[in-house]
Amino acid sequence: MSLVTPTIPPLARAFLERLPSGPLPGKQLRRTDSGSVLGDWFGFALSSAFQPIVDSANGQIVGREAFLRSVNSADEGLSPWTLFSAAAEDARLIALDRLARTVHLLNSIVVGNAVPLFLNVHGRLLAAVGDDHGRAFRRVVDALGVQPDRIVIETPPEASAQPELLTFVLRNYRANGFRVAVNVESPAQWQTIAGRLSPHFVKIRVDRLGRDEEGEARLKWLSALRQDATIIVTHVEQASPAIAGEQVWLQGYACGYPAAGIA
Repeated sequence: MSLVTPTIPPLARAFLERLPSGPLPGKQLRRTDSGSVLGDWFGFALSSAFQPIVDSANGQIVGREAFLRSVNSADEGLSPWTLFSAAAEDARLIALDRLARTVHLLNSIVVGNAVPLFLNVHGRLLAAVGDDHGRAFRRVVDALGVQPDRIVIETPPEASAQPELLTFVLRNYRANGFRVAVNVESPAQWQTIAGRLSPHFVKIRVDRLGRDEEGEARLKWLSALRQDATIIVTHVEQASPAIAGEQVWLQGYACGYPAAGIA
């Protein structure tokens, strides 16, 4: 299948057209008949699903977060977290995490994703990588001709409980040209760590805000503390007038389900 989509960078197009159409020894990446990219990992095929992030002010899609999907030859799916948990050795975990991010980036390119791409890093990876976080992935991004600032590296909630490590990690990702997002458990936690960090995005679950007037008040407080970061309220499963009245971004089933193909 030849890739002629003009939005695909030339370097990425050349790379994609060289990928095999089936599993090959020593190769971790391949393409399907539809053009999407799969990663091969110890008998499991890794693929991508993308969930939209929307602006509460106008409903426009302003970002997409990538989620990992995995299945083996018997069509048996495995939870991504189970897959990562099975990688007991740090070196294997790092390799899996980087493979997953590469699969997501390539699939995002194939479907023509023009908005920021949010990519998660596993919590264990933050401590497992002892040197320059983001340097290896930056080489992948450069090889594909993609601008690094269209990628947002997102750290898990547990990382926000380790502000010193998180500060070091975020500084390295930013130095490599990526934008960064942190997940917090509460507005109070963000208040505690905000002075040390300078993320582009702060994400918080809607159920951590509380209900009705309480949730509205906490969201206003969080917005006041955000510095230059954009607030993203996640796990939004139904419309909320209190949230819609704030200048925040929204993510959740109310905004769209994760899907393999995006327009």
